Amino acid sequence: MARDNPGRIQRLISRLVTRVPWFRRRYSRWLLRYLAKSRKKGRPIPPELQQLERQLAKVPPKKRAEVVETALLAGDPDAAPSSRAIRRALARQQRQRPSGKGQRPGTLGGSRVVERR
Repeated sequence: MARDNPGRIQRLISRLVTRVPWFRRRYSRWLLRYLAKSRKKGRPIPPELQQLERQLAKVPPKKRAEVVETALLAGDPDAAPSSRAIRRALARQQRQRPSGKGQRPGTLGGSRVVERR
């Protein structure tokens, strides 16, 4: 049964981790340690965790576990956002430079108001 649908087991485990507070806290601490050790040893991290690591770099170290736990509660990041405004804001945020200052070269800026005379 499990071999027919390997993603089913992963979904069950992730649902358990997000629902039970003890598992959620333990997983968030494990994830932070994994990211710290990978960075210290110079190992590449999976692409799914690179964006999380960039976001965590902006948060004070003592609040990082809480932020990861909140992200786990928020749900699946790959799920499509429900409203058009949220989708557009997410796309705009991903187009920004890694330093957070402005847009990357070659991308269109935000909407501009043109004054009429």
